[in-house]
Amino acid sequence: MNDGTLALAFATGMVATINPCGFAMLPAYLSYFLGMDDPSADTKAGIRRALAVGLAVSAGFLLVFGVMGVLITQFSVTIQEWLPWVTMVIGVALVGLGVAMLRGFEPVVNLPKLQRGTGSRQLWSMFLFGVSYAVSSLSCTIPLFLVAVAGTFTRNSFAAGMSAFLAYGLGMALVLMALTLAIALARQGLVRRLRNALPYINRISGGLLILAGAYMAYYGWYELQVFATNADPGGPAGTIFAWNQSISGWVTRTGPVRIGLVLGAAIVLVIAVGWARQSSRRDPR
Repeated sequence: MNDGTLALAFATGMVATINPCGFAMLPAYLSYFLGMDDPSADTKAGIRRALAVGLAVSAGFLLVFGVMGVLITQFSVTIQEWLPWVTMVIGVALVGLGVAMLRGFEPVVNLPKLQRGTGSRQLWSMFLFGVSYAVSSLSCTIPLFLVAVAGTFTRNSFAAGMSAFLAYGLGMALVLMALTLAIALARQGLVRRLRNALPYINRISGGLLILAGAYMAYYGWYELQVFATNADPGGPAGTIFAWNQSISGWVTRTGPVRIGLVLGAAIVLVIAVGWARQSSRRDPR
């Protein structure tokens, strides 16, 4: 397997986070994370929390694609006709969650208590969010995944296929982790500068979730109309497709490896700066 195959898998993973089918899931995830209750003002804790949540969502996303890749390539399972209905259900669930947050519900995500050997129930819910994110994205991304990743298992070897899958996962996780850390740091800034407005962030997040869920429900309907009439029924989906093509073109022109290195360096820098700032506050010499 050559480096071009790994680069293709990596680029496909990066673009998978912003695909037209699951377009609303990314802002929904970021809005949900922004609205989470976090009583700690500790920068290190905020960064650890963002990393844990981002990894949980990434794991859920990758699990779905790994399972579907095996089912489709090895057992020829067809799921295309069911995906619009699943997308609509996810959209309605997001609207319900948004309404609950508008009414005062505050989601909480705690870090796993590793020292006690127990996991976090809230991180498990974020893992399920990643599963929903992946399921809603399957219609648009599974064909590219099969070509860039799953097909590598049959064209080359198991080791080559695993390398491609890891490259795909790394591309997806890097984008998600960078955005999650950015939101975490933004939230820390809001806590310090806009304490009076902080109680409204949860409701703002709820409103954004309602918009995201409405788009998801619409997109499920859009796909059903396309399957039924073999024609574009119109609406905002066409605009989202155009945006996605522009982003995909930019990733290809710029170079996925170059973008990945920049994102990786940014994540490391954010973690280092956060650790340094927290340490300087505790040791004011």
